[in-house]
Amino acid sequence: MKQKKNIIKKFPIKIKSNGEWFYKNNLIQKKALIKLFSSVLIADEKGNFFLETPAEKGAIEVEDFPFIITTFDVKGTSKKQEIIFKTNIDEEVILSKRNPILYKKYKKSLVPYIALRKNINAKLSRSVYYQLINKFSDKNTKKKLKIKSKGFNFILK
Repeated sequence: MKQKKNIIKKFPIKIKSNGEWFYKNNLIQKKALIKLFSSVLIADEKGNFFLETPAEKGAIEVEDFPFIITTFDVKGTSKKQEIIFKTNIDEEVILSKRNPILYKKYKKSLVPYIALRKNINAKLSRSVYYQLINKFSDKNTKKKLKIKSKGFNFILK
């Protein structure tokens, strides 16, 4: 006998644009709980977000994107250089062809994001973005600031 797959409901979870998660309008303060929820977080091509388990699927509200890049580290040099970003839930992602910097309009501003996984991005915090500019600006004399990671060039706008 086949089960009905993923009955969609609305879960009372909201993720604000600053990366804070709420359940029934109460701030979720336990990072472990947010990590658990994020492990079953998916998004569709239209920008709708869901928590999906084998048993159920529920829509949640996300103001922008669910994660914020809070820090970065640079390892290696030249062609072997890697820029590793860390999110507000301690997920690490290496800037690469698979996980590039993307720019999207949000509230009339062009905002930088890092692609984490299918249809899910993490917004670069303003401080991280300016730290990137400060770290790489003295190495580049062109108008467009390029940074290199995993052998690919990325432009900071």
